[in-house]
Amino acid sequence: MSSRRNFIKQSAAGLGTVLLPSALSANTVPASQKRKRALRIAHITDVHILGQANAEAALKRVVEEINSLKDKPDLIINTGDTVMDENRQTREEVEARWSVWNRIMKSNTIPMRSALGNHDVWYGPDDVLDKEYKKDKRYGKQWAIEMLGLPHRYYSFESHGWQFIALDSINGSSGYQLDEEQLNWLKDELAHLPATRPVCVFNHVPIISMGPLMYETKRKEVAEVHFPSGDMHHDHQLIKDIFYQHKNVKLCLSGHVHYIDEVEYLGVKYLCNGAVSGNWWGNPIALDEFPPVYAIIDLYTDGSSECELKFYNTALQ
Repeated sequence: MSSRRNFIKQSAAGLGTVLLPSALSANTVPASQKRKRALRIAHITDVHILGQANAEAALKRVVEEINSLKDKPDLIINTGDTVMDENRQTREEVEARWSVWNRIMKSNTIPMRSALGNHDVWYGPDDVLDKEYKKDKRYGKQWAIEMLGLPHRYYSFESHGWQFIALDSINGSSGYQLDEEQLNWLKDELAHLPATRPVCVFNHVPIISMGPLMYETKRKEVAEVHFPSGDMHHDHQLIKDIFYQHKNVKLCLSGHVHYIDEVEYLGVKYLCNGAVSGNWWGNPIALDEFPPVYAIIDLYTDGSSECELKFYNTALQ
């Protein structure tokens, strides 16, 4: 499906729950051992903003809703594809799309951290313009890095006792993966963190997901479906092995696939929380069964988390 530019989706899978002995009821567990909320985050992804009336109105509504919540988030995590298709665009069109994003986000009062998406990488629409654009310091990923205020294409920070690690999925010529420099940095970063500090990793392309398979088998015969390389990390086994060595990695947030998917695997919860843009602002606005959405996630001191999906009204007012 060429209009998707190699995107896909998610569904759900889970592991078992741990049952407490009956003697340890909620009333008898010492208060010091009960989990406490560390912080609340809003997760937005795949906004794909462009100069289109319904897209502008919808993003404005999402920003207003998040900022007006009575129980206000401490942080917004944006997992990429912030603007619609910087790939093969003129400089003027990319400037126009970032202008829409910046104008709407002026009303946001909550700190936001972002990751890079594949749509956030700029190059020209033809060979002649692309050759000219390569002289621009914003060429490639740098324009999005500057617009989103990122310290680097991948980075780490601490907030309210949780460590957040932003990764850059957009590497590799045949699929999405971490480059060697970033992979070595990730190993070193996790090795030097306190083992008791829970970690939330966020990036654009899912590391582990059921959605890509569900999307493909809805459109192709099962015998035709191979690994969905356009919608999940090629190096998922390698990343999984790294996470398995560091049991404080608890949560991974991503987007890209526009489906809603939750997978818990080897103690890590992988959440793909749909897309603010739904079906890339198309008609119908829902992609298959998945309408436009954002998420509110509570993170707790014990490394657990709870996610609430917010299906918002995209109608023009």
